Amino acid sequence: MKTIEIQSIEKMSSLDLSYVIFFWKEYDSSSVVIAYDKLVKRNYPISGDFYDKMTDFRKKQLLSDNEQK
Repeated sequence: MKTIEIQSIEKMSSLDLSYVIFFWKEYDSSSVVIAYDKLVKRNYPISGDFYDKMTDFRKKQLLSDNEQK
């Protein structure tokens, strides 16, 4: 799994951060959450496929959380 360092987030373009969302299965969950939060702060438009990818990610996270309990 790929990890994004918090310090490098500021230097990443919104396009690069959106790549993290679209290919969320390649990244650890904290990197996806950080990328999403940064895009929201930048007022990046979240709709269509982008929204669907985040929904898929959140569903997977809920399943993982429930399995750990």
